[in-house]
Amino acid sequence: MVLWLIIFLSLVIVFVYLLFAPFYLEINSVNGLYGLRFHHLATARLLIKDHSLKVDFRFVGWKKQIDLLNTLTSRKQKKIPVKNKNKRRGFSIRMAQNVMKSFKVNRCYLHIDTGNRELNGLLYPGFYWLGKYWDEPIGINFMNDNEVILEIENNLANILKTIIYSFKIKKPWRT
Repeated sequence: MVLWLIIFLSLVIVFVYLLFAPFYLEINSVNGLYGLRFHHLATARLLIKDHSLKVDFRFVGWKKQIDLLNTLTSRKQKKIPVKNKNKRRGFSIRMAQNVMKSFKVNRCYLHIDTGNRELNGLLYPGFYWLGKYWDEPIGINFMNDNEVILEIENNLANILKTIIYSFKIKKPWRT
């Protein structure tokens, strides 16, 4: 009986840890880092090197690297029949907006150049206003230099909470 209790408590502790452990979406064009990291347990990074597109997976002690361009050309394309279901899903645009609001932006640095001076001149006031509004370094440059650094954090508990809360509150139609 004690053994079952220990197993049950350890499973509950692991479940709670996975529920509240943060995961990060990281985009850093300066270092060439594009990836998803789940606390310290798992990472998935997109590597772009010498005309190849590779995904590097790491999970606890396991490592795997997959070349996406090589596997896509070697696989034969199967035609999958499309099932036409007219079933209404429970996911709405409002719920997607609420889930997007649950994400926390830890770091945002955006300086881009479109390559067109006229377009840069038109976009400059809007990007200047966004940078002042969000109090983040967001801007347009005229030096043909693109830099994007973005780190977003969330956990499964926040996402589940917003989904449940979105189902719970239904706003009535107003006439």
